[in-house]
Amino acid sequence: MARDPVFDDPLIAALIELALQEDLGEGDRTSQALVPSGARARGRLAAKEPLVVCGLPLLELVFEQLGDVVITLRVDDGHRAAPGEVLATLEGSARALLAGERLALNLLQHLSGIATRTRACVDAAGGRLVVRDTRKTVPGLRLLAKYAVRVGGGTNHRMRLDDAILIKDNHLAFAGDIASAVARSRAAAPKLPLEIECRTLLEVAAAVAAKPDLILLDNMSLAQVTAAVELVAGRMPLEVSGGVKPEDLPAVAATGADYVAMGALTHSAGAADLHLKLEPMP
Repeated sequence: MARDPVFDDPLIAALIELALQEDLGEGDRTSQALVPSGARARGRLAAKEPLVVCGLPLLELVFEQLGDVVITLRVDDGHRAAPGEVLATLEGSARALLAGERLALNLLQHLSGIATRTRACVDAAGGRLVVRDTRKTVPGLRLLAKYAVRVGGGTNHRMRLDDAILIKDNHLAFAGDIASAVARSRAAAPKLPLEIECRTLLEVAAAVAAKPDLILLDNMSLAQVTAAVELVAGRMPLEVSGGVKPEDLPAVAATGADYVAMGALTHSAGAADLHLKLEPMP
Protein backbone atom coordinates (compact mmCIF):
# COMPACT_ATOMS: atom_id res chain seq x y z
CA MET A 1 0.00 0.00 0.00
CA ALA A 2 1.33 3.46 -0.92
CA ARG A 3 2.18 5.74 1.97
CA ASP A 4 -0.49 8.31 2.76
CA PRO A 5 0.52 11.89 1.81
CA VAL A 6 0.02 12.98 5.43
CA PHE A 7 3.44 11.52 6.26
CA ASP A 8 5.11 13.90 3.80
CA ASP A 9 3.59 16.98 5.41
CA PRO A 10 6.23 19.36 6.86
CA LEU A 11 4.26 19.46 10.12
CA ILE A 12 4.95 15.75 10.62
CA ALA A 13 8.69 16.21 10.04
CA ALA A 14 8.67 19.05 12.56
CA LEU A 15 6.78 16.88 15.05
CA ILE A 16 9.32 14.06 14.78
CA GLU A 17 12.22 16.48 15.20
CA LEU A 18 10.67 18.07 18.29
CA ALA A 19 9.76 14.70 19.80
CA LEU A 20 13.30 13.37 19.36
CA GLN A 21 14.78 16.50 20.94
CA GLU A 22 12.36 16.11 23.84
CA ASP A 23 13.23 12.47 24.42
CA LEU A 24 16.96 12.29 23.67
CA GLY A 25 18.31 15.48 25.15
CA GLU A 26 22.07 15.21 24.74
CA GLY A 27 21.96 11.48 24.09
CA ASP A 28 20.90 8.07 25.37
CA ARG A 29 23.31 7.76 28.28
CA THR A 30 22.29 4.20 29.14
CA SER A 31 23.02 2.87 25.65
CA GLN A 32 26.23 4.88 25.46
CA ALA A 33 27.36 3.16 28.66
CA LEU A 34 26.25 -0.39 27.91
CA VAL A 35 25.88 -0.91 24.14
CA PRO A 36 28.98 -0.95 21.89
CA SER A 37 28.81 1.70 19.17
CA GLY A 38 28.96 -0.91 16.40
CA ALA A 39 26.45 -3.34 17.92
CA ARG A 40 23.54 -4.39 15.74
CA ALA A 41 20.10 -5.63 16.72
CA ARG A 42 16.86 -6.98 15.37
CA GLY A 43 13.47 -5.78 16.60
CA ARG A 44 9.96 -7.13 16.20
CA LEU A 45 6.97 -4.84 16.56
CA ALA A 46 3.98 -6.92 17.65
CA ALA A 47 0.40 -6.49 18.84
CA LYS A 48 -0.41 -7.58 22.38
CA GLU A 49 -4.20 -7.30 21.93
CA PRO A 50 -6.72 -7.14 19.06
CA LEU A 51 -6.31 -3.74 17.40
CA VAL A 52 -6.47 -1.76 14.17
CA VAL A 53 -2.91 -0.96 13.12
CA CYS A 54 -2.09 2.67 12.45
CA GLY A 55 1.07 4.72 12.02
CA LEU A 56 3.53 2.19 10.60
CA PRO A 57 5.10 4.69 8.15
CA LEU A 58 6.27 6.66 11.19
CA LEU A 59 8.83 3.93 11.88
CA GLU A 60 10.84 5.06 8.89
CA LEU A 61 10.44 8.74 9.75
CA VAL A 62 11.68 8.18 13.30
CA PHE A 63 14.58 5.82 12.69
CA GLU A 64 15.98 7.53 9.62
CA GLN A 65 16.88 10.38 11.98
CA LEU A 66 18.81 8.09 14.30
CA GLY A 67 21.00 5.76 12.26
CA ASP A 68 21.23 2.70 10.05
CA VAL A 69 17.93 0.84 10.46
CA VAL A 70 16.14 -1.26 7.84
CA ILE A 71 12.39 -1.58 8.34
CA THR A 72 10.18 -4.28 6.85
CA LEU A 73 6.44 -3.85 7.24
CA ARG A 74 4.47 -7.09 7.52
CA VAL A 75 1.02 -5.47 7.31
CA ASP A 76 -0.54 -2.18 6.20
CA ASP A 77 -2.24 0.49 8.25
CA GLY A 78 -5.87 -0.50 8.74
CA HIS A 79 -5.06 -4.16 9.29
CA ARG A 80 -6.93 -5.82 12.15
CA ALA A 81 -4.15 -7.45 14.13
CA ALA A 82 -4.44 -10.41 16.47
CA PRO A 83 -2.53 -10.70 19.75
CA GLY A 84 1.04 -11.80 19.11
CA GLU A 85 0.98 -10.87 15.42
CA VAL A 86 4.23 -9.33 14.16
CA LEU A 87 3.53 -6.06 12.37
CA ALA A 88 7.06 -5.03 11.36
CA THR A 89 10.67 -6.03 11.76
CA LEU A 90 13.57 -3.64 12.25
CA GLU A 91 17.27 -4.40 11.81
CA GLY A 92 20.28 -2.15 12.26
CA SER A 93 22.20 -0.10 14.77
CA ALA A 94 21.34 -1.23 18.29
CA ARG A 95 21.87 2.27 19.65
CA ALA A 96 19.55 3.75 17.03
CA LEU A 97 16.85 1.19 17.78
CA LEU A 98 17.10 1.82 21.52
CA ALA A 99 17.02 5.59 21.01
CA GLY A 100 13.86 5.52 18.92
CA GLU A 101 11.83 2.66 20.37
CA ARG A 102 9.89 4.74 22.93
CA LEU A 103 8.94 7.50 20.51
CA ALA A 104 7.91 4.99 17.85
CA LEU A 105 5.77 3.06 20.34
CA ASN A 106 4.20 6.21 21.80
CA LEU A 107 3.05 7.34 18.36
CA LEU A 108 1.88 3.95 17.09
CA GLN A 109 0.06 3.07 20.30
CA HIS A 110 -1.77 6.41 20.29
CA LEU A 111 -2.75 6.22 16.63
CA SER A 112 -3.69 2.55 16.74
CA GLY A 113 -5.85 3.31 19.78
CA ILE A 114 -7.72 5.98 17.81
CA ALA A 115 -8.11 3.72 14.77
CA THR A 116 -9.33 0.83 16.92
CA ARG A 117 -11.90 2.97 18.75
CA THR A 118 -13.08 4.49 15.49
CA ARG A 119 -13.53 1.08 13.88
CA ALA A 120 -15.64 -0.05 16.84
CA CYS A 121 -17.84 3.04 16.46
CA VAL A 122 -18.20 2.62 12.70
CA ASP A 123 -19.18 -1.00 13.22
CA ALA A 124 -21.72 0.01 15.89
CA ALA A 125 -23.25 2.58 13.52
CA GLY A 126 -23.93 -0.25 11.09
CA GLY A 127 -23.52 1.82 7.94
CA ARG A 128 -26.56 3.96 8.76
CA LEU A 129 -24.61 6.87 10.18
CA VAL A 130 -21.40 8.61 9.11
CA VAL A 131 -18.99 8.73 12.07
CA ARG A 132 -16.96 11.94 12.14
CA ASP A 133 -14.26 13.34 14.40
CA THR A 134 -13.82 16.82 15.89
CA ARG A 135 -10.94 19.21 16.60
CA LYS A 136 -10.51 17.71 20.08
CA THR A 137 -7.01 16.43 19.43
CA VAL A 138 -3.70 16.69 21.28
CA PRO A 139 -2.02 19.88 19.98
CA GLY A 140 0.58 19.06 17.36
CA LEU A 141 -0.94 15.65 16.58
CA ARG A 142 -3.99 16.84 14.62
CA LEU A 143 -2.88 15.53 11.22
CA LEU A 144 -1.96 12.12 12.59
CA ALA A 145 -5.03 11.78 14.82
CA LYS A 146 -7.38 12.55 11.95
CA TYR A 147 -5.44 10.17 9.72
CA ALA A 148 -6.02 7.49 12.36
CA VAL A 149 -9.76 8.21 12.27
CA ARG A 150 -9.73 7.62 8.50
CA VAL A 151 -7.75 4.41 8.95
CA GLY A 152 -10.43 3.25 11.38
CA GLY A 153 -13.15 3.87 8.81
CA GLY A 154 -14.34 7.23 10.13
CA THR A 155 -14.62 10.56 8.34
CA ASN A 156 -12.90 13.83 9.14
CA HIS A 157 -14.75 16.98 10.12
CA ARG A 158 -12.80 20.25 9.91
CA MET A 159 -9.04 19.90 9.98
CA ARG A 160 -8.58 23.57 10.87
CA LEU A 161 -10.67 26.65 11.51
CA ASP A 162 -10.19 27.82 7.93
CA ASP A 163 -11.72 24.67 6.37
CA ALA A 164 -15.37 25.52 6.97
CA ILE A 165 -17.74 27.78 8.87
CA LEU A 166 -19.33 26.28 11.97
CA ILE A 167 -21.59 28.73 13.79
CA LYS A 168 -21.86 27.86 17.49
CA ASP A 169 -23.66 29.43 20.45
CA ASN A 170 -20.59 31.50 21.32
CA HIS A 171 -20.64 32.98 17.81
CA LEU A 172 -24.35 33.74 18.04
CA ALA A 173 -23.68 35.69 21.22
CA PHE A 174 -21.92 38.21 18.98
CA ALA A 175 -23.70 37.70 15.67
CA GLY A 176 -27.32 37.91 16.81
CA ASP A 177 -30.00 35.66 15.32
CA ILE A 178 -29.47 32.57 13.19
CA ALA A 179 -30.71 34.10 9.94
CA SER A 180 -28.32 37.02 10.25
CA ALA A 181 -25.38 34.81 11.21
CA VAL A 182 -25.88 32.51 8.22
CA ALA A 183 -26.34 35.40 5.79
CA ARG A 184 -23.23 37.21 7.01
CA SER A 185 -21.18 34.00 6.93
CA ARG A 186 -22.28 33.24 3.36
CA ALA A 187 -21.28 36.73 2.30
CA ALA A 188 -17.89 36.50 4.01
CA ALA A 189 -16.92 33.05 2.66
CA PRO A 190 -19.35 31.91 -0.06
CA LYS A 191 -17.26 28.90 -1.11
CA LEU A 192 -16.87 27.32 2.32
CA PRO A 193 -19.24 24.68 3.74
CA LEU A 194 -21.50 26.25 6.36
CA GLU A 195 -22.80 24.38 9.40
CA ILE A 196 -24.80 25.78 12.30
CA GLU A 197 -25.22 24.38 15.80
CA CYS A 198 -28.74 24.16 17.22
CA ARG A 199 -29.73 23.33 20.80
CA THR A 200 -33.54 23.43 20.49
CA LEU A 201 -36.19 22.56 17.92
CA LEU A 202 -37.00 26.26 17.61
CA GLU A 203 -33.41 26.88 16.58
CA VAL A 204 -33.64 24.00 14.11
CA ALA A 205 -36.70 25.59 12.49
CA ALA A 206 -34.87 28.92 12.22
CA ALA A 207 -31.82 27.18 10.75
CA VAL A 208 -33.89 25.41 8.10
CA ALA A 209 -35.23 28.77 6.96
CA ALA A 210 -31.68 30.18 6.82
CA LYS A 211 -30.51 27.30 4.59
CA PRO A 212 -27.07 26.27 5.88
CA ASP A 213 -25.36 23.26 4.36
CA LEU A 214 -25.75 21.19 7.54
CA ILE A 215 -27.38 21.48 10.96
CA LEU A 216 -25.60 20.21 14.05
CA LEU A 217 -27.90 19.00 16.83
CA ASP A 218 -26.03 19.83 20.02
CA ASN A 219 -26.64 17.70 23.13
CA MET A 220 -30.20 16.80 22.16
CA SER A 221 -32.04 13.76 23.50
CA LEU A 222 -32.92 10.93 21.15
CA ALA A 223 -36.52 12.13 21.17
CA GLN A 224 -35.44 15.63 20.18
CA VAL A 225 -33.18 14.26 17.42
CA THR A 226 -36.06 12.20 16.05
CA ALA A 227 -38.30 15.28 16.10
CA ALA A 228 -35.60 17.32 14.35
CA VAL A 229 -35.30 14.69 11.61
CA GLU A 230 -39.06 14.91 11.05
CA LEU A 231 -38.98 18.71 11.07
CA VAL A 232 -36.13 19.00 8.57
CA ALA A 233 -37.62 16.28 6.35
CA GLY A 234 -34.47 15.72 4.34
CA ARG A 235 -33.97 19.33 3.30
CA MET A 236 -30.43 19.31 4.65
CA PRO A 237 -28.19 16.84 6.49
CA LEU A 238 -28.27 16.57 10.27
CA GLU A 239 -25.34 15.82 12.55
CA VAL A 240 -25.71 14.64 16.16
CA SER A 241 -23.08 15.87 18.62
CA GLY A 242 -22.44 15.99 22.32
CA GLY A 243 -21.57 13.14 24.65
CA VAL A 244 -22.38 10.32 22.24
CA LYS A 245 -20.86 7.02 23.42
CA PRO A 246 -20.14 3.97 21.25
CA GLU A 247 -23.03 2.08 22.84
CA ASP A 248 -25.39 4.92 21.87
CA LEU A 249 -24.68 4.66 18.16
CA PRO A 250 -27.33 2.08 17.13
CA ALA A 251 -30.04 4.23 18.73
CA VAL A 252 -28.66 7.42 17.18
CA ALA A 253 -28.56 5.74 13.78
CA ALA A 254 -32.19 4.68 14.19
CA THR A 255 -33.30 8.34 14.43
CA GLY A 256 -32.49 8.92 10.77
CA ALA A 257 -29.74 11.49 11.38
CA ASP A 258 -26.96 11.55 8.79
CA TYR A 259 -23.80 12.16 10.82
CA VAL A 260 -22.50 11.84 14.34
CA ALA A 261 -19.56 13.91 15.60
CA MET A 262 -17.53 12.22 18.35
CA GLY A 263 -14.73 14.00 20.15
CA ALA A 264 -14.12 10.77 22.06
CA LEU A 265 -12.58 9.20 18.95
CA THR A 266 -9.47 11.29 19.53
CA HIS A 267 -9.58 12.72 23.04
CA SER A 268 -10.51 9.52 24.90
CA ALA A 269 -9.07 6.65 22.89
CA GLY A 270 -6.80 4.50 25.02
CA ALA A 271 -3.35 3.53 23.80
CA ALA A 272 -3.34 0.23 21.93
CA ASP A 273 -1.03 -2.37 23.45
CA LEU A 274 2.06 -2.90 21.26
CA HIS A 275 5.62 -3.91 22.06
CA LEU A 276 8.97 -3.71 20.32
CA LYS A 277 11.37 -6.42 21.47
CA LEU A 278 15.05 -6.24 20.53
CA GLU A 279 17.70 -8.97 20.33
CA PRO A 280 21.41 -8.69 19.47
CA MET A 281 22.56 -9.69 16.00
CA PRO A 282 25.94 -11.26 15.21
